[in-house]
Amino acid sequence: MNLGMQLGQKMKMEQNLSPQMLQSIAILQMNTLDLETAVKQELETNPLLEQDDNSDERLQSIDSPTEEHTRKEGDDTSHELMETGEESNIDWDRYMSDGFQNTEAPLKDLNSPDPDDDDLRHEPTGSMSLQDFLKNQLREWKRPARIVAIVEYLIGCINEDGFLASAGTELSEIDPQKMSEKNPDILEAEEVLQKKKQLEEAALPVQEAFHVLQSFTPPGIGARDLRECLLIQAYHIPDFPLLSIQILEQQYDALKELRYAAIAKALNVTTEEVQKAVHELSRLTPHPGAQIDNTPSQTIVPDMEVVEVRPGEFDVVMKRGSMPHLHINETYRQLLKSSSASKADKDFVRNKLNSANMFIKSIDNRHSTMYLVMKAIVEKQHDFFAKGPENLKPMVLQDIANTVNRDPSTVNRATNGKYVETPFGVYELKQFFTSGVTQKDGSSMSSAKILDAIKELVENENSAAPLSDQAITETLAKQGISVARRTTAKYREELKILPARLRKSVK
Repeated sequence: MNLGMQLGQKMKMEQNLSPQMLQSIAILQMNTLDLETAVKQELETNPLLEQDDNSDERLQSIDSPTEEHTRKEGDDTSHELMETGEESNIDWDRYMSDGFQNTEAPLKDLNSPDPDDDDLRHEPTGSMSLQDFLKNQLREWKRPARIVAIVEYLIGCINEDGFLASAGTELSEIDPQKMSEKNPDILEAEEVLQKKKQLEEAALPVQEAFHVLQSFTPPGIGARDLRECLLIQAYHIPDFPLLSIQILEQQYDALKELRYAAIAKALNVTTEEVQKAVHELSRLTPHPGAQIDNTPSQTIVPDMEVVEVRPGEFDVVMKRGSMPHLHINETYRQLLKSSSASKADKDFVRNKLNSANMFIKSIDNRHSTMYLVMKAIVEKQHDFFAKGPENLKPMVLQDIANTVNRDPSTVNRATNGKYVETPFGVYELKQFFTSGVTQKDGSSMSSAKILDAIKELVENENSAAPLSDQAITETLAKQGISVARRTTAKYREELKILPARLRKSVK
């Protein structure tokens, strides 16, 4: 058997995306604000592009957006190459330098402010993430660098509710021996998070890092479980009832099952005292991270609007901001016909002209795709627009993809982060896609409708005798909504509603 190196040939077919297709995909998935930023950047770097700012705020609805909204200025202008014509009085030095500074710079982050823009440089950053909020507090602590490094790692392990969670699979892919050599403290902290080691057994710097993090605000942050979270908050409140703290420390399992008599016997107090102590626990929050807005603030700009043109008949109109009206600068295009221009100059203008055409066509493609997708959604979800959100039907991306003859990934890009103004408010296009639950009669009911029904039942329940998952399931059945008990439990958890035993209030 020959195991040596060999040289061979083979044939295969593969599909590569063209630069124009890649640009079209990138522009399609941009929201309105990102698109406006991209247009501004393109206008600054390509002087052949101009924007018409005198367009109407709303664009009329169209039956064939691909044909009607293709810019005439962008059609086959690149073919007007090397034609001779009348020579015009053009200041070539000015035109060839105007607007071309830094045109070859790599594409920058469209979401980041321009460092040269003084107005943006001193603008407030808006809503701060939970991790940044905690890191700001860490900077105020004068601790050794060794402990600071551990705290920074722990901050990165905090979830949106404010609890510490193991790095999980990410760390499992790292060789523990190498991790120990790089930073043994972080490896030991991860072992504590994975419950492979008790915190009391860890090195003192690791213990101190946990305590430093748990001393930050909001109280309860950095806990490993709900019991520790409640205890941190209880310790933080001056004169918090000692009996309440003892229940959390010694009788937490009995507390979860609301076995007041067992707690009273174990702590040698009366049942009434236990009830009062448990009632004090309602002052504590089970989700401390929710007190900090963990998502950056975002201005929602609707890309489209659904209007009722006749009773029961709806149409889609595009908002002006979602489709900037761009055209080619005629003066620069005429440079291609000038006999006084050198070949190098014409090649330079020709490249910019091709780039401008590609950009315009990509925006046209975004407009036509979004319009077709929204028209299909209106047809599929007619009852939603005619009667209200409670009439939302189950629908998946494939349903719309089949209607508009596009790939589901294209539909996903056209709907993600895009908003539409409806008679019932502004909705993200993603909200029209919901899974369904099959009913006994074979029909399908939207999960959104079931979620609303569960939320309404819990809001109107008797707090002294909250509804269990089984009771909610039976009540829904009486309303004509057929779901399994485990489905009810899943939806309840999705709504972040506690189990019945934890929702019960003690008076």
